[in-house]
Amino acid sequence: MFKIIRTRRILFVALFTALISLLAGCDKKSQGDIDQWPTVENCNLHKGPCTTEHQGAKVTLRIDPQPIPIARPLGVQLDLENLNPTEVKLDISGINMYMGYNRVHLTSTRPNHWVGTSMLAFCTAEKMYWQLTLMLTQNDGKQIQIPFLLETSNRAQ
Repeated sequence: MFKIIRTRRILFVALFTALISLLAGCDKKSQGDIDQWPTVENCNLHKGPCTTEHQGAKVTLRIDPQPIPIARPLGVQLDLENLNPTEVKLDISGINMYMGYNRVHLTSTRPNHWVGTSMLAFCTAEKMYWQLTLMLTQNDGKQIQIPFLLETSNRAQ
């Protein structure tokens, strides 16, 4: 009886160790396939589009309406130069408070132009700080991430 329990325990520990090793290996690989651009901090998406350039490529993000409202549909437009992704997503995350999962796929409507719809969640904090990260997947599977900062207020704008 003790021999069966001991064998099961050894088998469980071996399987658990193998699973952890596999998950850790996947994590290391995925981190190497991401090109993180510098955070765009010096632009106000409430007043117009924000443009950033990195390694010969140019990205312009526009969100409508302006100023950007809370808890209302937002139109997202993205224009690209010297980039040709196969997939584009926009991830919106709260910096000063977790606001849940908010990631949308953008659709290419013409070469170098992507569009989509999203929304900022309502928050009880007077000021909310957001990071809007564009996630561009390239033909080779590598991903470019381009973070933009945004501040909102729950007061009437």
